[in-house]
Amino acid sequence: MNLFTSKTRRLAAATAIGLVSAAAAQAEDEVVILSLGGNYQANQSEYWFQPYAEASGKTVTEAAGYNFANLRVMIQTGNVEADLVDLSADSVNALSQEGLLEPIDWDALPESCTSGIPADMKKEYAFPTIQWAMVMAYNTETYPEGPETWADFWDTEAFPGKRGSVGATRPPTEQAAMAMNPDIANLYPFDIDEAFDKIAELGDDITFSDGYAQVVQFLADGEVDMIVIPNGRMVPLIADGAPVTINWNQHLRYPNFFAIPKGAPHKDEAMEFLSWVCEPETLAKLAEPTNYGPINGDAYASIPESVAPLLPGNPATASEGRVADTTWLGEHRQEIAQAWARMAVR
Repeated sequence: MNLFTSKTRRLAAATAIGLVSAAAAQAEDEVVILSLGGNYQANQSEYWFQPYAEASGKTVTEAAGYNFANLRVMIQTGNVEADLVDLSADSVNALSQEGLLEPIDWDALPESCTSGIPADMKKEYAFPTIQWAMVMAYNTETYPEGPETWADFWDTEAFPGKRGSVGATRPPTEQAAMAMNPDIANLYPFDIDEAFDKIAELGDDITFSDGYAQVVQFLADGEVDMIVIPNGRMVPLIADGAPVTINWNQHLRYPNFFAIPKGAPHKDEAMEFLSWVCEPETLAKLAEPTNYGPINGDAYASIPESVAPLLPGNPATASEGRVADTTWLGEHRQEIAQAWARMAVR
């Protein structure tokens, strides 16, 4: 079974191949890295994967895109085609609970790599890399003095105007919960039905879209005045001088990790790659081109002052938000989907 959905490249050899084959996976001095594709992986390739291949003399085989269910089956059946996988926190939780990930040898990593990593991010089965954040963004011409909180987002009298968010794929349940309970430290658990009742209160004052690109475009066109959005989606608009800004108050951060699948053919080589990429100045190289913040706080010493304020985890704004409880969200994903379906037919 081959789970990869887009082309694979053998970087050190500079030879394009269609998919990671069993033979390729058994090559000597090779590490096979499976990531998420798009601009994100293109920058990983430029700043992490290719430089490591050149520095180490090892072959780095890169694959992009995967289906979580297929990834899980691949590991369960022992037909492991990747040595390292870029995973979200909820995927790490799910796979580690089933015993499908190799433990990270934290003792093998240099102290310079680990001193700036928050204790709760030092996972037994995953190494933390970047994080993105769900934030509020708004039109500064419409609202020169705010809004400041998610309660303000729901206050259509004090802040009249249209709101925007994606709908079915990630309804703003946590934001609704924070509008009712501003104590972000105790956000979880929250009552899902109450959160959807709160969302329903906005009625015609909120426009739901299928994707974030449309949400941002509505803000840019003036069709909505404030939105729920991943931070990186706002950077192009801000760079173009649009009258918009990010409100970091009550933001939620979502971390990503590198993990080694159980039975990876080159787990030692995977750890060698982690020992190289983990240096704060190396992690920092991904910040400006992707708008994702490094989880290692020491990396900010290598990030330009003009870039840092737009990144989640930036020391100046990190205390205004928190890391999302992805374990709780994962356990209640189906309930959230069902509640969205019920709200949609009201």
